[in-house]
Amino acid sequence: MSSLVDSHCHLYYEPYINDIQGTINECKKNNINKLLTIGVDIITSKKNIELAQKYNEIYCTIGIHPNSTAFANKEDLLELSGIIKSSNKIIGLGETGLDFYREFDKKKQLFYFEEQIKIAKKFNLPLIIHTRDAEDDTYSIIKKHYDNNLKFVIHCFSGSVEFAKKCIDIGGYISFSGIITFKNNSELKKISRIIPSDKLLVETDSPYLSPHPLRGKTNHPKNVVLIAKELSLQRNIPYEEICLLTSKNFKELFFNAK
Repeated sequence: MSSLVDSHCHLYYEPYINDIQGTINECKKNNINKLLTIGVDIITSKKNIELAQKYNEIYCTIGIHPNSTAFANKEDLLELSGIIKSSNKIIGLGETGLDFYREFDKKKQLFYFEEQIKIAKKFNLPLIIHTRDAEDDTYSIIKKHYDNNLKFVIHCFSGSVEFAKKCIDIGGYISFSGIITFKNNSELKKISRIIPSDKLLVETDSPYLSPHPLRGKTNHPKNVVLIAKELSLQRNIPYEEICLLTSKNFKELFFNAK
């Protein structure tokens, strides 16, 4: 059986941080052999590097989440640039982006998003983008900076079909999380059917967003299997094929970009 990759989780949170090897072992039982743990600020980014250095199965990103911009300063951007070369296990920048759902300073979010795009391009790293209630602004900024050196994924996709198509048109990848398994989300299920096979990724966003039938429980990277199975159902292709193509896409985006 082909292996899967959880392309977006947060392993520095409980309960994983207390038993990383146990988490890896649970994943391996389900044929999940790579985990990408995502930074949301300087502290978690540094913790990510430590985890990735210690465990072969773990890769990491560093970045400042839009909701973390409330506590960030410009020195943090310099620090991001300074630690990028500290490990060859750092394979992406982010998560960054825009989140207008809560009352965080939009101007600061826009600034840190653009600055992190510049860093990603400078170091030839793919960008992990978070967007919530901010599709138009997110796309306009990506488009503004877009060239052949900008590789990106819209993580935990829950947006419109128009937004998905526009991002794909400029080379973006679309990553689906447990949201796609929610019974009342027929629109997202429809969108999952039309994403090109070479632009598709799967993720858990652990410890958040447990897929059905585990909603309300702490999510786990091993649950990426349930998301892949839902994609298999929606696209009417074998589960094995979903494993193969999403793993190939992960390699294309995160390793061929370097």
